[in-house]
Amino acid sequence: MTQGNWPGPQGHPQWNRPGQGWNQPQGWQNPQAPAQWGQPWRAPGPQQGLQQQGYQQQGYQQPPGFQQGFQPGYPPPQWRPPKKRSGFGGVLFVIFAVVVCLVIGAQVYRAVTEAESVRTERPSEPVVTPPEEPSPEPLDPDEVSGEPTTVQPEGLPERQWDALLPPDSTDPEWMTLQQSPLYAMEVPVIDGCPDLELAANLTDLERIATAQMDCLQAAYRPILEELGYDSSEIPIYFYEGRSVDTPCGEVAAPALYCSAQGGAIYFGEDALNGASWVDFGTKDVAGHEYGHHLQAKAGLFHAEYAVGADNETARRIELQATCWGYASLSHDTSVDIDERKFEEFEPFLRALIEDGIHGSKDSNAYWGIRGLYSGTLGNCNTWTAASADVD
Repeated sequence: MTQGNWPGPQGHPQWNRPGQGWNQPQGWQNPQAPAQWGQPWRAPGPQQGLQQQGYQQQGYQQPPGFQQGFQPGYPPPQWRPPKKRSGFGGVLFVIFAVVVCLVIGAQVYRAVTEAESVRTERPSEPVVTPPEEPSPEPLDPDEVSGEPTTVQPEGLPERQWDALLPPDSTDPEWMTLQQSPLYAMEVPVIDGCPDLELAANLTDLERIATAQMDCLQAAYRPILEELGYDSSEIPIYFYEGRSVDTPCGEVAAPALYCSAQGGAIYFGEDALNGASWVDFGTKDVAGHEYGHHLQAKAGLFHAEYAVGADNETARRIELQATCWGYASLSHDTSVDIDERKFEEFEPFLRALIEDGIHGSKDSNAYWGIRGLYSGTLGNCNTWTAASADVD
C-alpha cells in the first residue's frame, strides 16, 4: 500500500498529514531520507551523521474483509505536544506495533488465518552515530535471581506451560539478552488504567492511550529505579495519516517506539484499525510499545545489534514485547478477564500479516497468551527459546 491521505468520509475533510499544521517537537532536525517500511531499526555502526538509506515500500497487504476506505467518522482532534522531552542521545530504534493495528474486527477473525503469508527480506540497515552511553554490563549468571514463573490469573483457563530453556552462552552480549536483570522482576500490578473501551475516533484514541501510558509508566517506574535505569517519563505523540516525522526519521506505521532522546511512543491514525474494533486494542498497542521501552532501557537493542541483528533476532525482540504487553494486560486491574474475553485474545494475536520480522501467527499467539500467565518478566525470555518457537 502506498503512502498518502486516506479519502475522507463524505462530508468531512481529509485528515491532515504530518507537516501540514502539525507541530514538530522542538529541536527536531529533518533526516536525510525516510525510513524503511515495517522494519525494526537496529543499533548503529560506527559511522558519522544520521543517514537513512533509501526508502522502499514493502509488500503490505490488508487482511481479507478490510474496507479500503475506512475512516473514523469524526473530525480529527487538535493534537498537543507531549509533556516533556529528554536530551538527544542513545541509539535510534523504531519498532512497529503491526500486531495490533492490522486487526479490524470480527470479520478478520473469521478470514485472516487463511491469508497468504507475506515475508520480506531485511533491507540494509540505517547508519547513525554510535551511542554515547555504554549498554548495561551483563550480569554474572549467579547474580540473576528468580526463576521464570507462570501464574494462574483469575478468569483464565488452567494451563501448564513448558519451562523455558536456560541461558546457554558466555558471550557478554548474549548474556545481556539471555540474563537481563529485568527477568527477575515480578510483573507489577497496574492500577488506575482506563476501563476497556473502543476508540471510535482519534480523540478517543488520544484520551485512552494517554491514560493507559500514564498507568503503565507509573507501574514500571519502581522497577526501572530498582535496576538503576532511567525512569524518566517518556512523551507520547499522536499523528494523523500514515506517517510521522520523528527523531528516528520519517516513519510510516500505525504505532511505533523511537529510542532517541530517551524514548517516545507514537500512535497513528491506523491504530484505530484495531482499537475501534476490540475494546482492548489500545491497551494492546500501548503495552507492546512500552515493552520496547523496557528493552531499550535494559540495553537489549545494543546487545541484539552486537550479536548480529537479523530477522530471527528481530522476531525475538518483537515477540518479547508482545509477551510483556499481555503480561501487563493480565495484571491491569481495570481488565476483567472471563472466558469470553479470554477467547478474544488468540484470534486477535493471530490477525496479522506475517512479514518475517514480527513473528508468525503461531508464535504471536504462543508468546501473547504466555504473557497472560506470566508472573515475572523472565517468563517472556525469548532469547533462550528455540528458533522454532520464534518463527
